[in-house]
Amino acid sequence: MPYDVFIDSFGARWQDAPPPRYRAAVLSINLTDQLLNPPDDPTMADAIASQTGLDADVNSYVLGTPGAARIIDDAFHELTALLTAANGRPVQLLVNCWYGRHRAPAVASAISSRLRDHGLRVAVTHHHIDRPPVPRKHPRPGCPFCAIVHDGAPAEIVRQWNDTIAIAPRSGGCTNGHLLVIPRGHVDDFTVDPVVSATTQHRAAELAAEIGGQWNYVTSCGDAATQTVRHLHGHLLPRTAGDGLALPWTRPARETESAR
Repeated sequence: MPYDVFIDSFGARWQDAPPPRYRAAVLSINLTDQLLNPPDDPTMADAIASQTGLDADVNSYVLGTPGAARIIDDAFHELTALLTAANGRPVQLLVNCWYGRHRAPAVASAISSRLRDHGLRVAVTHHHIDRPPVPRKHPRPGCPFCAIVHDGAPAEIVRQWNDTIAIAPRSGGCTNGHLLVIPRGHVDDFTVDPVVSATTQHRAAELAAEIGGQWNYVTSCGDAATQTVRHLHGHLLPRTAGDGLALPWTRPARETESAR
């Protein structure tokens, strides 16, 4: 069956956008920074994270967010106008949020329902709806870094970005100018969310380049790796000759001996 409209929902973070449909005119809706309405209750947030925008509770939650109805209404009118101008060619609508599990599928499905009610033939594909859920990043009680970011706990804040902060360690650090670069969202360590880990290191690199000099950037995962705070953070360590800091690491003597 030939379709009038193809609707593709996807997650921008996966860097795997759906390809253009053959001969289709294209319209895009970017929800990355729209309809952001995370629940305040961590338990509810975790429950939503395990569902998708096609589940009834999540669908109602997304579509009930202020601004959702206007986005759907505008898309309907733009698509019908584009179909008229396309002169028999199909139209493709790309709808993306960040992960492609909640907002984009919910909005894409609502738009498709509206178009079908108007008598149009619509095909909908949700490209990333089945990707593994990423843990929510709501503040965690008892986390000292969440207390700094969200509750204004005392800290010497050196730099702030919309996604990350840099602070001086309360202990004074291992070398002069030692900084901690910390994501605002709670992520346990660098293995949990590669995008957040990359963003944190990106900010550390920006700051180190701006300050100048030579550096180590160190982050850890787990007790055996000396992680003492379960909130991702990167140690940005200025280095000078003879500073006494025992980096880089060397193999234990027993491994060196066995390798001979």
